Amino acid sequence: SNASEGEPGVAKDGYILEHYPDKVINGVKIAIDFLSAEKGYLFLNHNYYKKFHKKLAALLKNSKIEIFIKPINAGYIGGEESAVLNAIEGKRIEPRLKPPFPTTSGLWGQPTLINNVETFYNVSLVAAGQYANKRFYTITGDCLNEGVYELPDNLTIEKALKQTENYPKFSFFVVVGGSASGVALNSGQLRRPAGGAGSIAVYSLVKNNFKKIIKGWLDFFMNESCGQCTPCREGIYRLNEIFSREKIDWPMFDNLLDNLSDTSI
Repeated sequence: SNASEGEPGVAKDGYILEHYPDKVINGVKIAIDFLSAEKGYLFLNHNYYKKFHKKLAALLKNSKIEIFIKPINAGYIGGEESAVLNAIEGKRIEPRLKPPFPTTSGLWGQPTLINNVETFYNVSLVAAGQYANKRFYTITGDCLNEGVYELPDNLTIEKALKQTENYPKFSFFVVVGGSASGVALNSGQLRRPAGGAGSIAVYSLVKNNFKKIIKGWLDFFMNESCGQCTPCREGIYRLNEIFSREKIDWPMFDNLLDNLSDTSI
């Protein structure tokens, strides 16, 4: 179970581990039994380990499941599924080329099932006949009721904000899917699902400076690049360089973004 959750503003896995650890572990046990697997892992980021390891260790007693602490230097990319496998194997923490996929060649070359915390929580609900087509949303930013909410999985962004009393009365935009790797949408584009990690970050158009926001994203990805592939390692550096100039060359910036998308691992 992957609980690396390294993207800023995304907190649903932590919420589930705090409130429903028994259901997550039960979901992993169901998977182990179904697959006749030799072993299971809970891959926890360092903060989640500090907060929850005592409770989790008690629940894991006499089971085939072991806690593995995400190395502190693993960064955001250390949560990618094949980077998780490399971390457990003690290798350099970077994504693997696919195929092969973990389901055919995962840990030590063996077939491996890897899913996030929410998936195993849902497996537990399905097995108990309690699954109700809901998912977790992290809502943050310029809103009154920040937090993690369990809501229907087909809600539009607009409805999720309104049902949680987080729909702003001022001009705003949102970043959805992930707080750094998500999609920016204006207030007229919210009749679609959140997607991705179920993250909805609200930004006031009056309060925020778009240059500071983009600079924050660039700094995050400069710090978090694993450095494995040249397009990402050099491209993000160049994006930051272009963006830091007094006159930003937007066509060059856009071209670089396209190149990164097409050529990085």
